[in-house]
Amino acid sequence: MGTDELTITGDQKTATEYVKAKGYKISSYDGQVQKYTLNKDKLLYGITETIPYRQTWGVQKVEPEQYFGMEISVYSFTVTNHPLGTFNDSKSKVSILLCEGKVIGGTSFPNAAMDGAPYSLDGKTLEEVTGKSFQKWSEEWERKYGT
Repeated sequence: MGTDELTITGDQKTATEYVKAKGYKISSYDGQVQKYTLNKDKLLYGITETIPYRQTWGVQKVEPEQYFGMEISVYSFTVTNHPLGTFNDSKSKVSILLCEGKVIGGTSFPNAAMDGAPYSLDGKTLEEVTGKSFQKWSEEWERKYGT
């Protein structure tokens, strides 16, 4: 059951408009896929449960600590016309992060059965976003957010 574009409101509408403004064509709406309060515990280094949060926040242009104690909503879409579309059938998954009704970032991933970390919203790796090797980024993350 897909979401009818006419029925979307609030954060999903904001996320949808943002995806379209980036030039991506939405082929399906996955809706809200996650909602959580961001805190330092979600970013701790060396804990398996925090890997998805670290991977997501590692490719953002904003620093996570400015959103500590705030609720983050994540909306997901399948899109075409995305840089990662070359990996497969030209579709990619994008997730948009919102806080207090505003888009604060997002991630992308090839629409394929693959393992790995998400890319930035525009398809860049952690190394491309941060300008650091994964090892250097990991060491700095551990110092900043602890273990």
